[in-house]
Amino acid sequence: MNRLKIIYHFYPKKIFFRFFSIVLIPFFILGCQLNPATGKNEVSLISENEEDNIGKQEHPKILKQFGGKYENKKLQNYINSLGNFIVSTSEMPDKKFTFTILDSPIVNAFALPGGYIYLTRGLISLCQNEAQLAGVIAHEIGHVTARHTARRYTKSVGTGLLANILGSLTKNYLIRNLIGQSASLYLLSFSREQEYEADMLSTRYMIRAGFDPREMAMFLKNMEKYSKLQKKINKSNTSRSELLQTHPTSSKRVMEVINNSENKIPINPIIGEGIFLKKIDNMIFGDSERDGFFYKGKFFHKELKISFDTDENFYFINNPKYIVGTSENDSIIIFDLVETKKDLDKKFLTNWLKISERKITDFRKIVIDNFPSVYATVKKSGKKFSLVAINNGEYVFRFALISDEKDFDGLNSKFKKIALSFKNYTNEDFPDVQPPRIRVISYSENENSLSKITENLNLQVKYSEEIFNIINNIEKNKKINKKLKSIY
Repeated sequence: MNRLKIIYHFYPKKIFFRFFSIVLIPFFILGCQLNPATGKNEVSLISENEEDNIGKQEHPKILKQFGGKYENKKLQNYINSLGNFIVSTSEMPDKKFTFTILDSPIVNAFALPGGYIYLTRGLISLCQNEAQLAGVIAHEIGHVTARHTARRYTKSVGTGLLANILGSLTKNYLIRNLIGQSASLYLLSFSREQEYEADMLSTRYMIRAGFDPREMAMFLKNMEKYSKLQKKINKSNTSRSELLQTHPTSSKRVMEVINNSENKIPINPIIGEGIFLKKIDNMIFGDSERDGFFYKGKFFHKELKISFDTDENFYFINNPKYIVGTSENDSIIIFDLVETKKDLDKKFLTNWLKISERKITDFRKIVIDNFPSVYATVKKSGKKFSLVAINNGEYVFRFALISDEKDFDGLNSKFKKIALSFKNYTNEDFPDVQPPRIRVISYSENENSLSKITENLNLQVKYSEEIFNIINNIEKNKKINKKLKSIY
């Protein structure tokens, strides 16, 4: 406001109002339109066609970022059918939507402008029934029908436009450059207000489609349990689950939206447990073959043609550039690779850890799977390291144990077993090895116990029971479903 007063003082009245009449008045009048989803008159600088173009441009980038589409025709057709059914209940029934299953274990769902809806394998595996899956899809459709991207972009550009005008008048180019920061705002998470609107719209669409919206609240409650487990696994505030980070919505708030909705829940709403489980049966669970995967106590990477054993004292997470295993006492094992033609000697180790040779307390040249290798121990920053490097002629594969000295000896023996198990294999060695998949099984308390089922899960031993309980929404003193998702 003070800046406006200064401008008004230094520039003639006619010039001042000319700027506002030429630039700002058309901005508010010509861009103002009724949003059919929210029923509000809103200013928009982006047309629906422009939103479509943004979606088309960003779609290939999203596929690349998340490892591409999950190639499962049966499941994709199911998602398309369910998604289009929900679209038909919206305020844009004729709009073309594109639904994509991403080949990623990360738990997330999101929407791009133009009707591009994305669901990860990780998210689908956490759903218990069709109503929960429909709720996630309906929420993302709500972001599109409410044109949240256009509103966010318009708000940003409007602020930038005013700054641009003021910057021109005052020669303040720092302010003027603010307009350039709005180009990729559609990729950011939505505001809490917009998430609330999407919750309202998803409730509306679910009820119109005959689904029980309360199942969405149940999904989010289970999602919250999963997020807590991920934080426990990662020993940090980060999580592989991105859904709650990008969608600040709680199960409690969704129930409030449902209770305040003008639409009444159908008398016999659709839950759809049977059809959902049938469609996801045999879906890959966890990491993909492309990225490498854990299978019955081993890690396999078919493209690199390598494998090594894991250990039940560590839980291993497959990141894009490395694998990290964590123990209860916060010791870690890291596995990665580098392309190098350098000899495996002490100098290689000093460059690896950025240390001097005097910190190397033990150094040996060894052979692993007929490949020249080295082993060493190092003390650094109050920690003790155990290091193994293996040169297969194409890459140097590196294992590192990082531990407190008091825990080192007990863990180092386990670490050496992992590193010594490294193998360069051919597909003939393990012809039938594939990533773990979901198998829907029948459960009867009289015929089989949960403990027997969890013992046979094709998961890392550590946290396997917790993961099984979450993907099946099993709680104490709660009736267990007759159909359960096992991992084989």
